[in-house]
Amino acid sequence: MAEVELSNISKTFEGAPRPVLTDISFTVKDTEFVSLLGPSGCGKTTLLRIIAGLEDQTSGKVAIGALDMNRVAPRDRDMAFVFQNYALYPHFSVEDNISLGLRLRKVDKAEITARVKTTTEMLGLEALLERKPRALSGGQRQRVALARALVRNPKVFLLDEPLSNLDAKLRDKTRGELRLLFKKVNGTVIYVTHDQIEAMTMSDKIVILQEGKIQQVGTPSEIYEKPANIFVATFIGMPQMNILQKKEMTAMGYALSGPEAGLSDLTCGIRPEDLEVSAAPREGWLEAAVDLCEPTGALTTLTLSAGGTALRCSTTLKWPLAQTRAWFTFKREHMHFFSTAEGTRL
Repeated sequence: MAEVELSNISKTFEGAPRPVLTDISFTVKDTEFVSLLGPSGCGKTTLLRIIAGLEDQTSGKVAIGALDMNRVAPRDRDMAFVFQNYALYPHFSVEDNISLGLRLRKVDKAEITARVKTTTEMLGLEALLERKPRALSGGQRQRVALARALVRNPKVFLLDEPLSNLDAKLRDKTRGELRLLFKKVNGTVIYVTHDQIEAMTMSDKIVILQEGKIQQVGTPSEIYEKPANIFVATFIGMPQMNILQKKEMTAMGYALSGPEAGLSDLTCGIRPEDLEVSAAPREGWLEAAVDLCEPTGALTTLTLSAGGTALRCSTTLKWPLAQTRAWFTFKREHMHFFSTAEGTRL
């Protein structure tokens, strides 16, 4: 495996009104699992294709194992790419799809047989080797595409939303399997997704992109606990973080204390799980109307209205559906503060 380093990568398509990527720099350490996370159109897939050599950057450098890749053809970068649509040859069997890359590289037949056997056993595909892709389920096709990448034993694995075509139950199951699999093979992985759950549960590090620019790079816990700006704060976490202007806090009756109290350029953030809520009055707590109650089993999400402002709260309480009033308070130590003008963390 090898370290991947991106330095000042920018990309502008001819005729486009603005760059697709602007000054992208980060490092993927050897055997690290890094997710590129962001909404549709933020430049994730374009960046992955630049790393693979399938797209040329306008400026900047891609290095693998300290070697400059800017003039190296895709086939010589020693990377395996797993596409969103799996890209399996419909007229080939599973075995032929998996072994094709090795055969094109004229790897010894005995070596091909051994590698295919090891990889298919790892992914539970032994009984499917003679089938064609049309006879496979979505989950099985996804595993065949992964096997085709794994059998090559490349320096770097590149995955472009490989779970997006699976149903929710299978996607949930496959997430854990993928993470264990890449740990087992000590893979260096760059993984594109728009799903924050995938990124948070699978990654050693997350690169969050918006409009072609990096918003934050960090571990899942760093990004969740200390979001760099309002975009990251609201993009990560379900339900979404409550974002409140200082005047809204005042209108609902909450008095800020500490150094933030004197700031006029202030926006406050509080995650729904960091609101404490009660169905009965509590001394010093604020009163709100319950506009919506959404039980999901272990957690219930309440939409509250206080001082003309909507708040969302997650609670483990079995909330009475007939209860239309609530009393709440903020966990002060879990509040986040941002500049209203810049949107950046204070």
